[in-house]
Amino acid sequence: MNSTSQQKLHPNKEAFIEGVDHVLARWTALGLAVEHSWGGRRTEEKREDMVDEIVNYFDDVVKKNKAPEPLDLQEMILDIVEEDFNISLEDESEREVAAVLCKLFAECKAGNFVTVDRLAAERDLREAQGLGNPAVKMSQAAPRPDGADMSDDSDSCSESDSEDSDADMEED
Repeated sequence: MNSTSQQKLHPNKEAFIEGVDHVLARWTALGLAVEHSWGGRRTEEKREDMVDEIVNYFDDVVKKNKAPEPLDLQEMILDIVEEDFNISLEDESEREVAAVLCKLFAECKAGNFVTVDRLAAERDLREAQGLGNPAVKMSQAAPRPDGADMSDDSDSCSESDSEDSDADMEED
């Protein structure tokens, strides 16, 4: 798909992709999965694929001229983490992640980058303080000595639900 087609799907797609990456980078369950290679030798690559799958979900929503369905997004996230990372989530954190992603999508679609910029600044600060997600650090590190390849309640997307969920995700 060329960049012109991507822009037709929704404006500011690059900001949305960046935001999705930031949201996943601060998700504790996914960070642990990547840090400990629960997805096997291609764990980091699977994490990157997860960003693409989420963006594609929203692209499909736009193509169909519909609103995102948080329950569908939650189910998709659950499927990905179970299949690719062998995680069985019991904390329902996929609900929080889906709510934040819905908020992020709506903002980016409207040309509002406040959340993306805040997430980027928080990530930069955590990394500068040495508190960044260990999974992100490991994905940029040399191969591990053990030979593992380390290469690179919400039924709606209402703003109040998303803001509550966004605050809940700040447990770093």
